[in-house]
Amino acid sequence: MCYDYAMKISTKGRYALQIMVEFASHNGEVLSLKSVAESQGISLKYLEQIVQMLVKHNLLLSFRGASGGYKLVKKPSDVTVAEILSATEGNLSVVTCRTNCTKIGHCNVRKCWDKLNRLIDDYLHNVALTDLLNK
Repeated sequence: MCYDYAMKISTKGRYALQIMVEFASHNGEVLSLKSVAESQGISLKYLEQIVQMLVKHNLLLSFRGASGGYKLVKKPSDVTVAEILSATEGNLSVVTCRTNCTKIGHCNVRKCWDKLNRLIDDYLHNVALTDLLNK
């Protein structure tokens, strides 16, 4: 086979989206992980793993100390679902063609996969956190 099936949104990706909506709904407040874990019904340990990924990808900002916690780096209108899922899932392509495929120059279905990947990518890049808050 000349391609790999790549995109499967894991619980990390789904929870990351829920978490980011939670932060967006608090208008820039610094939230403790404990309060987010309780609100979202996610274990604190699992939440910490997800938040680390979001901090690493500059989606959340960390604050230390007694009143520490996390908040969004950007306005909710400037954060897309694509950014959040990319932080946790990596490649968002449904199908990724292998570079060593013998059919790469004359594949009958590659255009189909490429178009589907573009449609999904375009959609995810055009849904912001504010869109999820308003629905």
